[in-house]
Amino acid sequence: MKKIYTIRNLDQQQEHMWSASRVDDEVAVCPLRHIEGLFLKHLPKGEKILEAGCGLGAWVIYLEERGYDVDGIDHDGRVIDRLKEWRPSLPVFQGDICSLPYADGALGAYISLGVMEHFEDGCEAAMTEARRVLKPGGLLFFTVPQENLFRKLFAHPLREAYLAWRRKQGDEIHFAEYRYTRREVEQLLASSGFEVLETTWDDFLPRGMSLGLWADFPQFHGTDAPYRLNGPGKLVALPLNGLSRGLLSGGVFCLARKP
Repeated sequence: MKKIYTIRNLDQQQEHMWSASRVDDEVAVCPLRHIEGLFLKHLPKGEKILEAGCGLGAWVIYLEERGYDVDGIDHDGRVIDRLKEWRPSLPVFQGDICSLPYADGALGAYISLGVMEHFEDGCEAAMTEARRVLKPGGLLFFTVPQENLFRKLFAHPLREAYLAWRRKQGDEIHFAEYRYTRREVEQLLASSGFEVLETTWDDFLPRGMSLGLWADFPQFHGTDAPYRLNGPGKLVALPLNGLSRGLLSGGVFCLARKP
């Protein structure tokens, strides 16, 4: 796995992630994600579901509106406050995903979307807790950022060169996240006691969009809507996504089961 650094400290990273985002916009792009179809195909109805690390709650909202019994938890009280202002009845709360307020085997499914890669010391405690609260046969819907080919060849070398320059300017460098290959994600889940059922890419469905490019290159951000690429960004995304969705995929998705 690839360790990624940034010039922002933890508070600045969290502020950067959500300050400019709107709940409505985040919900609106849910059906544009490849994982949306996987949720609707595999998530159990009539059983309690948890999104651990829900952020602005887009998937909690989207799935609850489609009849799923889903809670959301996030350690950042600011995003929980925003969600409660947006919809006071929304079942979200502040808490620690390493110490969840659920009994053993209480959940039919556990959702973790781009969360556990942020534990610099490793995600063993969070994985153990996820396995504890899932019932036998319960499903884990898991994504982390992917170390794709484009990132290996272009994005990561450019980031490292930029950070080296910022260090020379006297800036501090902070841990941001880990990025994983597909095999590394499968090995992580297997070593945590899960049975991997399916592994695929996690990004937007339209070929002219790319979560990976959006995350790594602010120069490619469009101005018409969140997560939309500008012209140069589309010129990169369209041909590479046409060749293979794995080349630019922002994340790896695994569906796994607690034995």
